[in-house]
Amino acid sequence: MAFERRGASGVYMYFASRDPATGRVKKTYIGRGPRADAAAAALARRREQREADRRAVQEAQDALRDLDALTAEMDDAASLLMEAVLLAGGFHRHNYGRWRRVRDGHGRHGVAALASGSVR
Repeated sequence: MAFERRGASGVYMYFASRDPATGRVKKTYIGRGPRADAAAAALARRREQREADRRAVQEAQDALRDLDALTAEMDDAASLLMEAVLLAGGFHRHNYGRWRRVRDGHGRHGVAALASGSVR
C-alpha cells in the first residue's frame, strides 16, 4: 500500500497487486484521511508480525544447526560401520552398486569362498 498524491486536492491511499491472469499491476483505492491512516497502521502491524515470524524461524534453524551436524556425523559413522560389517561378512559392491555376496565361481558364497582363497 502506498500514499499517492493525486492532483491538487490531496493524498490518497492505494493498494497495488498483480493480476495473476494478465500479469498487470492493479491498484485498488483504499481512501484518505482516518480510513487510510487505519489501513496504513494495519499494514505496518502485518509487516512487523511477518518480520517477527521470520526472525523466530531463523532462530529455530540456528538452534537446530548443531544438532543437524551431529546427526550427519552419526549417520556417516553408522554407514562406515555397516560397510565394515558387510565386508567382514563376505559381501562386496561392484562399481558401488548393491551389496552382494562374494562368489568363487563354483556357486559358493560368503566366508567359505573367502576362506578357500579362490576369491580376492
